[in-house]
Amino acid sequence: MLQVTNYNKFRCFEYENEPSPKYQLGDVLFKHYEDGSEIGVVIQTFEDGDFRTDMWGMSSESEVRPADIEDIKLWRPKLMEDLKIG
Repeated sequence: MLQVTNYNKFRCFEYENEPSPKYQLGDVLFKHYEDGSEIGVVIQTFEDGDFRTDMWGMSSESEVRPADIEDIKLWRPKLMEDLKIG
């Protein structure tokens, strides 16, 4: 799972978080739409598996998948500067 070095950089508010069964703060996710796609950083988590990203707000596991490097290079290349490597 790709993550950013500091998820706080991507949020505007202090959100309360609950332990999540799948995604963690800072995870980078891919969401496809009919007219394009987006890359989002997880900035809030809930125990039911839902989460909030910096790009599209609230979402559930069934709507996304983990982003890979190629997704990021295509849809949000500036994010490459913020990825945890190694």
